[in-house]
Amino acid sequence: MKFLYTLLIATALFATESLSARELPKSDLDSYEPWDEEVAHTFESLLLQDGGRVKPIYTYARFTLMQFSGKTQAKFQSKDGVDHKLHYAEWLLDVLFRGEVAKDIPTFVVDDSAAVVQIGVSPNEKKRSVYSYNDLVSGRARLAELAGEYAEKQRKYEQSERRDKQYELGRVEGMILTLGQNVSSFEYLIGQFGFARDGQILVNENILPPALIELAAKTSPAEMLREMPMPEMSIDQLVGIIQQPASQNEEERTLQDVFRLYFFFANTSRGINLFPPQESDNEVWLSASDVMLKGLESKDARPWAAEQLQSIETLVDARNESPAAFSAALTTFAKNQHSISDPRGEGLYSELEVKLYRGKYFIYSLYCFVFAFIVMAFSWLTPGSKIGKGLLLAAGGIALFGLGLDAYGITLRSIIRQRPPITNLYDTVLFITGTAVLLGLLIELFTRKGIGTLVAIVSGVFGMFLSIKYEAKEATDTITQLVAVLDTNFWLATHVTIINIGYAAALVAAIIGIVYLVARFVMMMLGRESKDLYRSLTRMNYGVICFCLFFSLVGTVLGGIWANYSWGRFWGWDPKENGALMICLWSLVILHGRMAGWIRDLGVHMNSIILAIITTFSWWGVNNLGVGLHSYGFTEGVWGALYTSWMILGIFMAMGVIIWFSERSQRALKKQEKNANAKAATA
Repeated sequence: MKFLYTLLIATALFATESLSARELPKSDLDSYEPWDEEVAHTFESLLLQDGGRVKPIYTYARFTLMQFSGKTQAKFQSKDGVDHKLHYAEWLLDVLFRGEVAKDIPTFVVDDSAAVVQIGVSPNEKKRSVYSYNDLVSGRARLAELAGEYAEKQRKYEQSERRDKQYELGRVEGMILTLGQNVSSFEYLIGQFGFARDGQILVNENILPPALIELAAKTSPAEMLREMPMPEMSIDQLVGIIQQPASQNEEERTLQDVFRLYFFFANTSRGINLFPPQESDNEVWLSASDVMLKGLESKDARPWAAEQLQSIETLVDARNESPAAFSAALTTFAKNQHSISDPRGEGLYSELEVKLYRGKYFIYSLYCFVFAFIVMAFSWLTPGSKIGKGLLLAAGGIALFGLGLDAYGITLRSIIRQRPPITNLYDTVLFITGTAVLLGLLIELFTRKGIGTLVAIVSGVFGMFLSIKYEAKEATDTITQLVAVLDTNFWLATHVTIINIGYAAALVAAIIGIVYLVARFVMMMLGRESKDLYRSLTRMNYGVICFCLFFSLVGTVLGGIWANYSWGRFWGWDPKENGALMICLWSLVILHGRMAGWIRDLGVHMNSIILAIITTFSWWGVNNLGVGLHSYGFTEGVWGALYTSWMILGIFMAMGVIIWFSERSQRALKKQEKNANAKAATA
């Protein structure tokens, strides 16, 4: 045991050293001044509205950085040789309040250097690399041109009835489109508080004439709304004024410049909705741009609008003053936000949401399952011994702890949303993984053969890895607003939960089937048999398939009742409904085939793999068909992943076919020997 602990610690230290030794992207910053911890903590508590819900800016920063870089940290090395690893909240602080610094931080991941070559930028040495905004700025015009062209091409592809291949984006074209969208989003973030920066515009594509930059240095939109006797006007009227030829009258020309500058500020301050609405019955929060335009349109709203804009100007001025002043200004801003949002019932669980993402429960859950697998693998070195049994028990305990982390994270998400555990595809991954692990541990509790622990650990490793990869790929907030048809806690808690338990059971049956097929195949190659193990696996799988049938059938019936309540019909042969029906029917095929003697042990396990193929199609595939009432969970790239998974399952099916032919040959050989012996006996 001491050797085992030493080996594990040495492995962990080696991995840590290897990761720390990895070279970080170079930045053109001479040095980098970290944010004060208190400032960063206060900033995290700010609220904004995004994706239809009020959330902490901590969450927004996390998924924005993930969208740009594929990571939740901005890592780089400044020219003084110091390595920096910025948390996403610190990165967003730089973007909003130190834009000149943020533009030199490597932020945009490009998977193929061919993409940056096409926009006229010199690539880095590595094919897949991370670039700063200033690295890409020389190709900004070309990037905008190509991104616009490819966006139109993508639109035509999505609108074509059969996904016309002539409009399908190539690999590099897709990268350029994504890069263009990310750079544009970054520019809007940089420009959020440009109106308060005394002429520091910082947005490359909107270069103002020197006269307007000078004017920006001494113009405050808050003061304009308070003091300038501007008439009420719509955005169209404002655009009409600034598009007129320059007036010959100096006073009128100055006023025209002021309007042009005001429009520029309003245009570059879109995106982050930090301001709760003035009206108590209005649920839509406003950005600085919205506040400016509202103040322009209504004289009655101008005092309120001026106050909101002044709060941002105070923040920017405090940032230039000292960390203490900035922290105090942020605290005041956050308190003002909460004083309005709390009575409205918005952002009440923002601290819990920060705890969820800071806790990294799902990542640590994956670590637990991986570590449990390592411990279990060591138990195979001494099978049947006390050490082996102890290691297997320890592996089960670690897997149980990993399940606890997964369940705790799911519970936090449910409390934050005030919803049942499953509301979107990401939730299904977390829930199905937890259910599969629980089923595996329950199997182990009743059988004590190590198979249940193996099923639990394998389910945990693959499930949690999938959840992390899915979140990184989508790079969008996974605590989402519900589409209208799903906006019901009762049916989410009954039909959706029960049907996903059925999915989990079907996948567990497939894992048991794979264990059986691999064991049979290996034993066949070695010329050995283990009939007790085979019978035990078959009993396990039979019970799990019964479990799958029960929950799939109940869930499908409940789904029909929900459909009748929502759409006025119990059944409509929708692809999602057909998928659920196929799971029920195939489970019945396996059970009845076994009872009638049409399939033996091998047939049960091979058919359980087919059940998994049907389940993954119903779980992921039907959402991407683009037809039916359930096609609201489209995910890019799913078909490729499904085809790959089905090919892998096909390999195990091929093992089963080889085993079947081998058994058939052995039976034929035995029959021949029996006939030969019978003839010899009668001769």
